[in-house]
Amino acid sequence: FRDLSKPQWALSKTTPLLALRIDYDLTASITPARRSAGGLFDAALVRGNLALATSLRANSDAGRDIKPVVRLDSALQLNVPRASLAVTVGDFISAGPVTQRALRMGGIQLASNFELRPDLVTTPLPSFSGRVAVPTSVDILNADQRYRVGEVEPGSFTLRNVPMQTGRGEFSVVTRDALGREVIQSMRFYTSRSLLAPGLTGYAVNAGFVRRRYGEVSNDYGELVGSAFLRRGLSSFLTAEVSGESTAGLANIGARADFTIGNVVLASAEGRYSHDRIAGNGSLARFALESVSQSFGIRGGVVLPSTNYRDVASRLGDSAPSRQFFGDISYTLGPTTQAQLAYVRQDDRFDPRLNAPARRLETLSGNFRMPLSSRIDFFASGGLRRADRSDNLFASIGVAVNLGAPRHVGAYASIDGGRPSAGVSYSRVDQKEGDVGYRLSANVAPDYQRVAGSALWRGHALALEGQVEEVNGAFAARTNARGTLIATGDAVYARGQTGGSFAVVRSGKVADVAIKLENRVVGKTDGRGRLLIQNLIPQVPMHVDVDSEQLPAEAMVRQARHVIAVPKRAVALVEMDVVAFRPVLRRLVDAAGSPLEAGQRVTAAPSGETSLIGFDGLVEINAAGGDHRLLVGPTGQGCVVDLPAAEKLETGEESLVCRVQVIAAKDQTGRDALIKRPRKVARRD
Repeated sequence: FRDLSKPQWALSKTTPLLALRIDYDLTASITPARRSAGGLFDAALVRGNLALATSLRANSDAGRDIKPVVRLDSALQLNVPRASLAVTVGDFISAGPVTQRALRMGGIQLASNFELRPDLVTTPLPSFSGRVAVPTSVDILNADQRYRVGEVEPGSFTLRNVPMQTGRGEFSVVTRDALGREVIQSMRFYTSRSLLAPGLTGYAVNAGFVRRRYGEVSNDYGELVGSAFLRRGLSSFLTAEVSGESTAGLANIGARADFTIGNVVLASAEGRYSHDRIAGNGSLARFALESVSQSFGIRGGVVLPSTNYRDVASRLGDSAPSRQFFGDISYTLGPTTQAQLAYVRQDDRFDPRLNAPARRLETLSGNFRMPLSSRIDFFASGGLRRADRSDNLFASIGVAVNLGAPRHVGAYASIDGGRPSAGVSYSRVDQKEGDVGYRLSANVAPDYQRVAGSALWRGHALALEGQVEEVNGAFAARTNARGTLIATGDAVYARGQTGGSFAVVRSGKVADVAIKLENRVVGKTDGRGRLLIQNLIPQVPMHVDVDSEQLPAEAMVRQARHVIAVPKRAVALVEMDVVAFRPVLRRLVDAAGSPLEAGQRVTAAPSGETSLIGFDGLVEINAAGGDHRLLVGPTGQGCVVDLPAAEKLETGEESLVCRVQVIAAKDQTGRDALIKRPRKVARRD
């Protein structure tokens, strides 16, 4: 059996740190009409998979009905990776199927989260079984690419979870027969993220009170709502789902199935039933088909609610679900030439509660993109937009020119409902810390002109951005500062990027040790031997190690490679086995001044480093190890050398006397060893 999804490495132990993390985004703007300042703040106290977080928004010009400071979300969240479970107590967004509209709620949520298990194969991947008569290699052919799987012994073999792109396709397995001839066997497949791997279950339970006027007031909770769904992969080609939601005066239940047809088409069918105390009974049907590959794809579907169909969102004040028709065709020729044609129709029903009339909105659009050269891309789009009885044609063309990373130039011309417009831009992208990125743009249209410029400096501790624009003779300016503050252990770190996870690397007390993340140097440890690594992808195993080519001359590394997986928004500790090393050769003698016998073991305390006595009693001592004594000989007997200070140890040349003592056997490293001096015994010469 060969499971091709199994990683070839093992995770190191990830030690969580208790950390206070504050993400901030501060903004100040000046316009001809007003001046304002504000910001978004997100504070979280995290330790591993447990986080207590809250966020708020501040605005000096919030408006008459909005307070200057508004709390947004507060929640206590616990992630359980082994069970792929996330438990949230507080504010959250409800989880449910496609046709069950999400709600902001305050209460409790239990939901599966497969992002906690990156090693878990969540979608059905093809498998292959075969038989060989002689030892042979197994290769896989897919999309004109061939790669080696490995060697197999004579007999039956099975390849599981063959990695493939989503959509329909075909792969071939190449083996050799008893005569050495290549045997090619092909298999068709269809993979999709809409399907769950056989035996895998996704679920969510949401219970709480609906939040109202979110972003305007801190605490406004309304009706009690409950919802849940359960999704199960029954086979490699069938996934089933049941769901329901309820509030006072309404109950809504439904079922859905996603399945493949002949490894060519993915189909989805869903039916729902609702009972509303006012509107009565209603139903909804949804059907969708898709068939996509690397070069060609087609999708389509319909959503058909009855007149009396209601869900929780519409019961609490939103408009009733609309009738929808959608479809698109896409074609890809190579990695850069793409074309797409899409149609969407939405029929909104008359709703007397909202005084909203019935209306129809249709859009037929197409877009095309192709390279004109290695540096110039051409794109075009257009279509027809129809709302009730009014038609609106729109079209645009443009070019994007790569002047050599990171500089780009773009230009476009468009027309929308008979109104033409055009624009040009020049930009430089910031690629690393310390870079300055900027963008200059100009747009013109009848009775409208705009010129704008912006610049962004991404520093190590924060990111600063400024923007100035002129619109029809009126000027405005805006400044922005954003970043993250992290307090963990006995240190506070400031970083210019928000999001992701972090790791504190400790290299003993050795400074200037270059640390690599995924084989790329991301920084050096400070004077205390510490470095905060940012931009870790949450839960994804990542390699952290020491760059041995930049190792300081006075440093020695034993075990430096770690594979860690850090929870979302958390901070982990990575201990690098790095020690300062300044070797000093000194002679060890006994009380009579004779060199100690060669080959005896020497243990330094308290570090526990061991070495052997060489010729003429010479031994190598690490003057930077912080050791206070040397223990010579086996446990229970031997002698002890009291070491001088590091500076005297390096500059002195006199021999070091080893005094006979008994070394307690309870600690062979000498870190807390009990040293006992023997009684003096009279001897006859």
